[in-house]
Amino acid sequence: MTQAKTQIPANTSRLVRFLADLGGADKAVSNKQFTERLGQLFDLPDSIRLSTVHGKRPAPVGGPPPISREDLKAEFLRTRAAIISSAVRSFVPGGGTMRLRFPTVTPDLTLAQTMTAEPYLAFYAAQQRDIDFRIRNLHASTREAVAGFSQRLAQLAELDAALGDPLSNQNRRFFAAVGQVLGKRIESLLTEYRQSGADEPPDNVRWAQTLAQLRAELQSSLLAEIETRMLPTLGLIEALDEQEDE
Repeated sequence: MTQAKTQIPANTSRLVRFLADLGGADKAVSNKQFTERLGQLFDLPDSIRLSTVHGKRPAPVGGPPPISREDLKAEFLRTRAAIISSAVRSFVPGGGTMRLRFPTVTPDLTLAQTMTAEPYLAFYAAQQRDIDFRIRNLHASTREAVAGFSQRLAQLAELDAALGDPLSNQNRRFFAAVGQVLGKRIESLLTEYRQSGADEPPDNVRWAQTLAQLRAELQSSLLAEIETRMLPTLGLIEALDEQEDE
């Protein structure tokens, strides 16, 4: 008897819903479980530091902010679009840099090698490192700029910075788990291809179909991951918008 899959809440992030469809996140987390897990992320020094930041009276903001609200939001949108565009190009034949290009047969990569999981996992891991670096830089610059608009936003920025270290290790583990789920999915697709007998000799049409599915699923995962990684920075921009509306 087939076991019914646990329903994933509609407001869950696109990345979690995508992984759930692949069978890698089929267990919803209750509010109580979330609170317990969140509490486990912070040790005593972290808790003291967060309490200090939260209870501290924000210092007055001196002078006008170094950038206008409109320019800050435009820079966020421009950088986000550039990161997404770069990711999409890397899946197009001949697009992106060699290091960040979806694996295809080349003088350095044989057809037999493209029929294994390793090149695709290496490609995805390289993409993860690239977007992590670019999004962390965007977040740091956005946080610094937001802090210049008001005392309340300065305190929010300081709290955001204090949360950075405790959450960074958890983030690394979470996004590493994405690669593990994708690895199982890639192996499953390659196994289906081999069991069809299409690899002896290679069936170009069947392999092209398998490769197209691999490409589509890895791209969907990467775009959902970019969206998820962008959420903290988007939160800072939304806080800026909320203050503007007050």
